[in-house]
Amino acid sequence: MTMDLVANVIDERSSAAPSVACWQDWLYLGWTGTDTHVNVMSSPDGLNFSGKVRLPHTSYRTETSTTSVSATQGSSTSTRTMSLPPSLIADDSGVDLAWTGGGRHLNVMGLRPDGAGGAVVLDETSSCAPALAAFGRERILAWTGTDGHVNVTVSQARRFGPGQRLDAKTSVTPAVCQLGDGLVLAWTGTDRHVNMMFSENGGFGPGQRLDATTSDAPAVCQLGDELVLAWTGTDRHVNVLISQGGSFSARSWRSDAKSSYPPALCVRQGEAHLAWTGTDGRPNIARLPH
Repeated sequence: MTMDLVANVIDERSSAAPSVACWQDWLYLGWTGTDTHVNVMSSPDGLNFSGKVRLPHTSYRTETSTTSVSATQGSSTSTRTMSLPPSLIADDSGVDLAWTGGGRHLNVMGLRPDGAGGAVVLDETSSCAPALAAFGRERILAWTGTDGHVNVTVSQARRFGPGQRLDAKTSVTPAVCQLGDGLVLAWTGTDRHVNMMFSENGGFGPGQRLDATTSDAPAVCQLGDELVLAWTGTDRHVNVLISQGGSFSARSWRSDAKSSYPPALCVRQGEAHLAWTGTDGRPNIARLPH
């Protein structure tokens, strides 16, 4: 099924995925600018975004590659900078932001109204962006370790301890959200299939491999008693899947939106909102149809 989205296009530029969260009915949009600085702006209605704050923090990784030139000239080395997206989450206690900073260390920060806030640099490292979710009044942090394993940790009084290293492996960012009294973890497997795992009695049950395939990270959020899953397909179209009774066999849409990066999801006033970076590098946000 095809889904036509009425997108609100933000006049900013990014070379990574966006992030979106809802706090007190305001939508917050986060992105990494082309200068690798993390930015945040907000909207009271999902249409009119303002109050852009360019944070002093940057989020990126560098990749070095060596190419053989010839037997006489040897090889050449090149380095490129790849922007990494931030992760936003909000609940009654406020808005929090997470990103991968210098030395590939994970950073977490509470976002004050003026955009400032003291960043906490964690010992954990990743070559990808982290994922952040609310769990009651605490936070869930999920990330891909440098060994490719998915890790999850729950904060205590906003302090993160050592994470739980799962068997699941991926090369991109995992996704996490609360569902009832438990958690849902989604990730892209090494075979490019999207997988989901649900927590049971403090631990995670067996993974569920979906038909959906992507080269990027998935996004997931709770909508009522169901889940919304979004991903960028191998054809660059953004796809959305809404569960029914815990099953992901129905209500799937291939949207007209295209992106080279993963999408983001959040819920505002009982409606799901989807954010993505367009093919022109501008952040987009749209309300999903019922």
